[in-house]
Formats: sequence, C-alpha cells, structure tokens
Amino acid sequence: MRKIAVVICLLSFICIRVLAQTPEQVLMEAMTSRELAARMAAGANTVLIFSGGTEASGPHLALGKHNYRVYRYAAQIADSLGNTLVAPVLPFAPNSPVLERYPGTISLTDQTFSDVNEQLVRSMVNSGFRYIILMSDHFNSQRPLKTLAARLDSTLRPKGVRVFFSGDGYAKARAQIEAGIARQGIVPGGHGGLWDTAETWAVLPAAVRTAYLAAGDTTHLGNGPLDAAGVSGDPCLATPEQGRLFGQLRVQLAVQEIRQWLSQVKQ
Repeated sequence: MRKIAVVICLLSFICIRVLAQTPEQVLMEAMTSRELAARMAAGANTVLIFSGGTEASGPHLALGKHNYRVYRYAAQIADSLGNTLVAPVLPFAPNSPVLERYPGTISLTDQTFSDVNEQLVRSMVNSGFRYIILMSDHFNSQRPLKTLAARLDSTLRPKGVRVFFSGDGYAKARAQIEAGIARQGIVPGGHGGLWDTAETWAVLPAAVRTAYLAAGDTTHLGNGPLDAAGVSGDPCLATPEQGRLFGQLRVQLAVQEIRQWLSQVKQ
C-alpha cells in the first residue's frame, strides 16, 4: 500500500510538470467534469488511453520510468492531433516473472490488465468519446491491448464508437531507435539500457541515478537476460539529448499512425 501511495504521489508530480509544458490542456484528470464536457462539445471526441507501468529497471532508474514518459508523450501526441484528450495514465501492467523478483515491481496478469483497460474504454464511451486509442510504453502490454482493441472495436462499432490500438510509437520506434544506435557500434537494446535510460533522463532527470550507471548483460544486442542487478544492455553512454530525439520519434510515429486511422474511420 505504501509503494502504491508513493507511485500516486510521483505521478501527481509528473502531471503538474506536464501541465506546465503543454500548450493546451489535454489531461482529463486536471479538468472538472464541466470543463471536460465543454471541451467535448467543442469537438474533442478522441481520447488516448495510454498505460505505463511500475517496475524495477536496475539501480539507476526509478520504478515509475514508464509513467513519467507516458505523461510527456501522451500530452505531445494529443496536442499534435488536436481535439484529443488524455485519460489518466494506468501505472500498472503485466510484467515478466523475472522482474517480480526485484522490489517495487507491480504486476498485473494479462487478463486483469485487459479487463481494467476494457472498463476504461467503456467509461470513455459513457463520457461520450467516439474515437478511443489504446497505447502503452511497455513491451508486455502491447499484445493484450492489440487484442482488446480489435474485440472492442467490433463490439462498439454499431454504437458509433471506434477503438484502435496504436503500436508504432512503441514497436516501430524501438526498432528504428535500436537500429540507429547499433550503426554507431554501440549496444542498442536493453531493460534499463541506453534508450530506456536516455528517454527517462530527458523527461525527468531526477529519475536517473547517474552514479549507478553500469552495463548489464549485453548479449543479443542488449536484449538478452537480465544480470543480477536487473539490467540488460548498457546505459553508460545514454544522454538526455539522445532521449529527447528518441521521444520525438515515438511521438511522430504515433501521430502518423493515429492520423491515418482517424482519416479512414471518419470517411
């Protein structure tokens, strides 16, 4: 319970930071019900349900790394799309049993994660949203969300509601990021590795403990097993400047994918 309280407090802190950097208010949790209704009446009929996660990533990354990044990326995606809002970030996700050995990892089963996201979708439908996009910054969340989105889209389409899973900002971006790093002769992947650390550093420097940066298992281009500290890959060459570029790519690819989907379903 104490860990959950700490996570919630940290998420509130990140929310405030994001609000200060967002040109237009897009976070639902910062609005009153009346303010939300007014935004929707003005045309904001699309909502992002963007989940994060809480997990150990070695001694150098804070447990809430995914959530910090999600608030930043979600706000930028919504602002770029226009008429799009962001539902409260879900800070819990499915995790590998390996990660559950490390203190602070909070894990949901795939079924529980899917059930929670389904309830979030149905709540957004009840609020009046017509276009609902499921997303995640976390590997283990991709498949359950893709499956759920397809099922709910089929179920809710007769009611005039469309549901979509946007994965390019995670999978496609990650492939491009790791390919670019590898071309420099650097270990590209990893859990707590270079891009993982760089992106977190760019969003919230305080979430990176630079004194504890150390290479983990670097087999399989950094995407192999975790070492004793819970790290794979090598974060030692990470910089916040890299993280900003990686984050920009994730936002760009997500916006492109969502825009294409919206243009098709609105025809």
